[in-house]
Amino acid sequence: MNRQHQAQMVAKEGRISLALVSLKSKPCQSIRAIAAAYDVPESTLRLRLRRIRPKHEQVSVNRKLLPIKEQSLVR
Repeated sequence: MNRQHQAQMVAKEGRISLALVSLKSKPCQSIRAIAAAYDVPESTLRLRLRRIRPKHEQVSVNRKLLPIKEQSLVR
């Protein structure tokens, strides 16, 4: 992953976090309106409200080792 892509992902995660804070502080506003205001996908906000983590944060079920154990073996 190059630096530009990583910076874009960090910026998007920041916008998503701000949108979630806004939703929790103003529950009367619609998810669609907040998604448009923060320029994030509405479906992403709905998933995050249900506490579903993004795929890049999930550990695959096909992995044999946890990341910490894998790092200890590499050393």
